[in-house]
Amino acid sequence: MSGDAGPARAGAPVDTSTDHRWWTPVRRHYVLVMLCLVGLLNFADRQIIAILLEPISRDLRLSDTMMGLLTGIAFSAVYVIAGIPIARLADTGSRRRLLTICLSLWTVTTMLCAFASSFWQLALVRVGVAAAQSGGAPATQSMLADLYPARQRSTVIGIWSAAQSLGIAIGLFAGGAVNAWLGWRAAFLIVGAPGLLLAVIFALTVREPLRGMSDTGLHREGGAMPTTAQALRFVLRSSALRTILFISMTCSIAGYSVLTWGPTFFVRVHGMTTAAVGLYMGIGLALGLISGNLCSGYLADRLAKGDFATYMKFSGWATLLAVPTGLIFTRADSIPLSMTGLFAAAFFMTFWLPPTYAVAMGLTPPRMRGLISALIAYSGTLIGVGLGPLLVGALTDIFRPSHGDMAIREALTFALAGLGASGLLCFLAVRPVRAAAQALRVADGG
Repeated sequence: MSGDAGPARAGAPVDTSTDHRWWTPVRRHYVLVMLCLVGLLNFADRQIIAILLEPISRDLRLSDTMMGLLTGIAFSAVYVIAGIPIARLADTGSRRRLLTICLSLWTVTTMLCAFASSFWQLALVRVGVAAAQSGGAPATQSMLADLYPARQRSTVIGIWSAAQSLGIAIGLFAGGAVNAWLGWRAAFLIVGAPGLLLAVIFALTVREPLRGMSDTGLHREGGAMPTTAQALRFVLRSSALRTILFISMTCSIAGYSVLTWGPTFFVRVHGMTTAAVGLYMGIGLALGLISGNLCSGYLADRLAKGDFATYMKFSGWATLLAVPTGLIFTRADSIPLSMTGLFAAAFFMTFWLPPTYAVAMGLTPPRMRGLISALIAYSGTLIGVGLGPLLVGALTDIFRPSHGDMAIREALTFALAGLGASGLLCFLAVRPVRAAAQALRVADGG
């Protein structure tokens, strides 16, 4: 199945008839599975450090603020800075080749974390992980939009996002188990290694889909390749797309704060071991995030039937439900009740992602989809990963004199406000999204 489809001639319509016949459902679904595996390893390698914060901080003698900086802005700043030019590569070149290279690089840098002996060494290799992983979402989202039509994209993106959620759970579970058995350094080596094998398989068996293959109307045109400045202006001038960026930012503050500091929360507040946290939190997050992504993608497509405004309303109601369930997670005194709250919060906090990404892909031309996907992911990463964990770490240090080990409970409760803001923004996006979709239908001839 390997090989790259040639680029369309600039300014000419894309002839998709031949590619459509080659891309049988089985071949499309195979590429979906491979993209899901890449996404799984992306988040396993990204998230493993969360379960290892305690042993790393003890071994390297780092404060919570330093660990928040390491897992936050040190990662997200590079992720965003490297991401824009890499996203443009996804719009202009072979996405299959780009994913292969990025997967190989973030695998190697994840494994190099095992050899860090200081804060700066660990920060340096995590920067390498961030730079390489910044190419994952843009290339994947662009390929999925070409492989599947608009009415199926929320479901497909939900499946891909669920695979990433499984990667989070695997990172937590495997990282905690290996740390208890062999130590945190071995955890980075063992969890990172499978990416090298997958990179070889991906390069040999995945074919590059033709751009615009599953689109109609204007989005099916080949057209001249827009410059980066033109693509950025298109996105930033769209009220609908700008609001989607803010939705990603606000939800990510709560999401990444929980993912990063959740293991430490259970260790300090409930006295659990890292192995136990890795097992039970991994299961809770896996069930919540995976079922949330799958249900969100499927239900959104069933209810909205391609209507972009309905997608946003659906996202808003579901995201608001993550606030009370998140409070159960942070405030409950018993481990089972807290884990139940974590599961429910994870279930609802991911509902925004599949339908919102589907809307963004539908409102964006094929040669800009890598960029808009990147901007959504990077805005969430810059604010969510960059500020969320750092904010929680700093608040924990501030609250510690008066709350002791319970300080992290107060800090995480504060971070949940991002979920409420994200839900409200989904409703604010309904009108501009409806207007953008209507303008697109008019431009396409009704």
